[in-house]
Amino acid sequence: MGWFDEDTRTDAERAWDAYTKASGRLAVAQRELFETDPLPAVRKALAGGDGTGLFAALDLLTQVGWNRPQLVRAVLPELYSCSLSLGRPGIFARLVLGRLSRAGERYTRGMEAEIGALMEATLRDEGDDALALRALGLLLEDIDSPALIARLREFARASSDEDVRELAEEYPEDEHPPPPGG
Repeated sequence: MGWFDEDTRTDAERAWDAYTKASGRLAVAQRELFETDPLPAVRKALAGGDGTGLFAALDLLTQVGWNRPQLVRAVLPELYSCSLSLGRPGIFARLVLGRLSRAGERYTRGMEAEIGALMEATLRDEGDDALALRALGLLLEDIDSPALIARLREFARASSDEDVRELAEEYPEDEHPPPPGG
């Protein structure tokens, strides 16, 4: 474009150009990140709780986690903590963990037990937080864990909190049967 030329592109065309340039820069940044060990940075961002770093880590895991299940598995406790939110962090953390649950036995071996232990701590420490327990129920559905859903239902039925007891109705046995022998 010359000195007196006007940009005749539409706003949408300019926005698309900016997006494609940013996508290229992101691809370069991801490649550079994976030339190092991204685990400490991802773990720190997830444990940070909120802000740009958290969303960048969740976005990264959403984009590449299906191809890097070992990274997702390494940050399972941090993703679990994020998943207890009904907001955007929880949605993306549950998505990533749901994908991990279908990544094959090499990556899922012991996953249900690890989530079960984290869940027991949640039930003990946050057992009256109906919103966190609702998010937990969504996670258990996403990872398809009938045994853990049965445990959540059992906990909810015994709760003195009416909002928590309602969770048992959201996961009835006819729709979410416990595993055989469970």
